[in-house]
Amino acid sequence: MNIHKTLREKFRPALALGLAACLVGGVSGAATAAPDTLANAEVSAQALTAVESSLQPIVGSWHEEDVLDARTLTIYADGKYELFYKGGGKAFGKVKVTPEEHPDGSKSLWYSFYEEGGLTLEDKDTANPWYSVYKTAFQLWAAFPKDEKAETQTTLLSGQDGAMRFVRNEENNYHATSKGVKAEDYLGVWACGRCNATVSRQDAGYLVEIQWANSAAEGSLWSYPCSYDNYSGILFSNDDGTRTDYVYTEDGSVTNKMIYNDGHGVFVLRNGRLTWQDNKENAGDGIGFIK
Repeated sequence: MNIHKTLREKFRPALALGLAACLVGGVSGAATAAPDTLANAEVSAQALTAVESSLQPIVGSWHEEDVLDARTLTIYADGKYELFYKGGGKAFGKVKVTPEEHPDGSKSLWYSFYEEGGLTLEDKDTANPWYSVYKTAFQLWAAFPKDEKAETQTTLLSGQDGAMRFVRNEENNYHATSKGVKAEDYLGVWACGRCNATVSRQDAGYLVEIQWANSAAEGSLWSYPCSYDNYSGILFSNDDGTRTDYVYTEDGSVTNKMIYNDGHGVFVLRNGRLTWQDNKENAGDGIGFIK
């Protein structure tokens, strides 16, 4: 079921403050010293260096292990995360690296997840399922130790007891072919016939812009804010990719038409060839960009 479509067609606001604690089981890893709110986390993180506060080692997709109704977790370069439930619905929020000071003056670092709210699938066994919305005001959901020596972290164990365990997704076996691939390799201008792609840095992530010229006067533009997954060696976008069609008139003016703003794309660079997987309309099928 498409969450965005369902929300548009069947949305029924149902503010349920505190519901997240029931759904998720409260704050995981209570033995940590992670701040209880995002605002407090931002204050405590001010003393960290850029390397210490980096989220890059955990950016990517994960799944929960050793539970019946395993959840999936996606972490983006801008610090946002989404936690999807097997039966439908999701939670979302932000991740911050927070320090825990020890009596001997040393410190430990934690990936602290602060939940903003979520969507819960209601009446899922009926002909008219719908999503309710809840808010939790960026309260601490869980904290996972940061491995300061790891460029890429492959396991997330909550708190001191490891009550929750998330591991990296290995779908499409990207990890097996990612050796030697670096984020910087994606940067630049790529071409395939009348289609070209430009990859540039954008804030903590990357921006992929694709132009497909049907003729000299008309074509389409795609834009995807992306995150780089160290483990899989790929760029992936949130569900906010856009497609805009354009037409130039004889007087030189241009008309733009937004086709959609909820696209999702994955970009894979292997052996000098950049492929585009467009999960919205399969526009990238058969395209292989080269520099």
